[in-house]
Amino acid sequence: MSSTVGFSASAAAKDLERRWGLTLVSFLPVESAGPLLRVRERLRQLVEGADEPVAEFYDAEQMHCTHLTLTRSSAWGPVRAADFVKAGIDPQLLCDIVARETAALGTITVTLDRLTLADNGFQLVGTCADEDSTVRRHRLLERLNAQLPRCFNLGRRAWDTDPARHAFVHTRLGFMKRPRPGYETLVAETARLPLDPITLSFDEVTLVHHRYRSLRGPHAGAARFPLSGGAAPPVAALNLL
Repeated sequence: MSSTVGFSASAAAKDLERRWGLTLVSFLPVESAGPLLRVRERLRQLVEGADEPVAEFYDAEQMHCTHLTLTRSSAWGPVRAADFVKAGIDPQLLCDIVARETAALGTITVTLDRLTLADNGFQLVGTCADEDSTVRRHRLLERLNAQLPRCFNLGRRAWDTDPARHAFVHTRLGFMKRPRPGYETLVAETARLPLDPITLSFDEVTLVHHRYRSLRGPHAGAARFPLSGGAAPPVAALNLL
């Protein structure tokens, strides 16, 4: 992840406008929402006091951990199969590959133990919580990175393909949508907020064809993959254009 200091109007616009993309994530388990929602409320209190709201915070159902970005977000409209799928390839291979590599993979557990404000975003940062989870997430990303580019035109980020970063995770809680005096002070205050480590266990991943970078609903499409295995969902569930 990059770590730009200072409010970015361009980043705010991208967070607020509709931007379609395809990404593999694990959504926050409902039963684990409490600790993250409490951190979110402390952040909300931290930025209160302006004439108008300066931050937008995620609802629990938006909170997620991104595993792999398949296409970079674009304001031009839904992901087009003609652009994403290489010539002669059956689009169903996308779901087949993900289903094969997640089958019997096992739960991925992460611990979030640091709070930051970077690139306009409030985010909890951490790592896989144990050796098994580290191995599972590394194996998943390594195998998807090896197979998917043969069939699909991917728009990955630098950390998606760097094995040294596969153990690191983050969960965004919200973003700044307006400039605020003393922004650099806010960055420091965010980092100093008391935080008990938060452990989350993910038992599935979801391919999301999103309409917003924040994964605010409704999505253009989605397909779920239990990490305990199961039949590959139809690629039609993603509603690629």
